[in-house]
Amino acid sequence: MQRIASHITLWVNLLFLSLIPSIALAENSAPEDYLTNKPLVLEVRYCECLATKTDGAPSDLLPSFLRESSLLKVSVSSKDSGFASSSEFSIGYELKPVAGSPDQFQFNYAGNHTTSKGNSAGNGELLLVQGQWVNLFGSQHETETGSQHSNVAVRVAKPGGS
Repeated sequence: MQRIASHITLWVNLLFLSLIPSIALAENSAPEDYLTNKPLVLEVRYCECLATKTDGAPSDLLPSFLRESSLLKVSVSSKDSGFASSSEFSIGYELKPVAGSPDQFQFNYAGNHTTSKGNSAGNGELLLVQGQWVNLFGSQHETETGSQHSNVAVRVAKPGGS
């Protein structure tokens, strides 16, 4: 009986010791470690602020927008579709490579941004050039205290931001 108990104890100890490397590895990983599963990152920025100058191009994002906005990253491949969300933003997307242009992608989307003042939504199809931001959609409301803005911008990039 004692021999059976010592065998069980030995097996339990071996099982526990075999789990230690998994536990140690889990503690050292970060969310960004999983971005390497696919070669590209879809980055979406959103905030209750102005994204571009009123007379600027849709890809000329203001530095203040880049500082103040929240960032949602999704690991993607050059041909991919999916859904991503946070508590304030959700987007369904489809990404397809443009033939003959390795850094250009057709991007189809439908998104919703919930703000303290309501919702703004957008959907459409556009051309994304790798590394360049594009203002997807937003809203502007005039109040007694001035204009209130809500904007969403997107880009596709290599992990690390290029």
